[in-house]
Amino acid sequence: MREHARTVEVFGGRVALRGAGRDAPLALAVAEALLRRMHAALTRFDQRSELCRLNADPRATVPASALVRRLAAAVPYAGALSGGLVDATVEPAQAPQRAAPQGEPCPATPDPRQRWAQVSIDADTVSRPPGVALDSGGLGKGLAADLVAGRLNALPSYAVECMGDVRVGGAARSLRIAGPWDDDVLTELTITDGAAATSGVTRRGWHLIDPGTGRPARTGIVQATALAPTALEAEVRAKAALLAGPAAACDHLPHGGLLVLANGEVIEV
Repeated sequence: MREHARTVEVFGGRVALRGAGRDAPLALAVAEALLRRMHAALTRFDQRSELCRLNADPRATVPASALVRRLAAAVPYAGALSGGLVDATVEPAQAPQRAAPQGEPCPATPDPRQRWAQVSIDADTVSRPPGVALDSGGLGKGLAADLVAGRLNALPSYAVECMGDVRVGGAARSLRIAGPWDDDVLTELTITDGAAATSGVTRRGWHLIDPGTGRPARTGIVQATALAPTALEAEVRAKAALLAGPAAACDHLPHGGLLVLANGEVIEV
């Protein structure tokens, strides 16, 4: 069966869409339109976006669209699922702290303030402590992959790849996991109906932040891949596994995954 493909540039990156069947071209067009609506509402790179306006609003409770409420609902979900390790809130006034020395293990601990637990939604609004902003980064990717999958799940098969978060359905697909320091393939995982996400600290010059310290995370793990039923869950579990450190990482990968330690050791879960 012929498979159709489409690439959409949103969220500062690219989302690849694939779908099989005669209805695939229309379904992919609908999925692209949804991605562009999500970008307009949730991007952190345009101060005119609804999320940026919400983050700048001094009120504790702010009217919000369905998309922004979905993102806000994912914040306490991620915090609770990860035991506080994944905190998608940001306190703009918080001063940056010095990173731990290269190679020095610094296992993450949950933020005792638990700002994520103070985020809530109702039928029309989002509530959070005044001055606390919501970060759409990782959670936004997982949420986007899942919402797009909902537009494609009537097709015989589909795949969504959203900057490291993957959601597939209908047919078995091979997922190649590249290493953290180069593009060499470490292993291949097979997914039929489900999701995968990879989180790491070595590529593109960015650093995953330990919410307990506010510093770039150095836990002894440099890359974690998580399998899960949804992309949002996979995204949270991958970050939590990386932040938890080698001793506790497997506790965050109940559906399986892959860990790459700082010493180069690869562990399949």
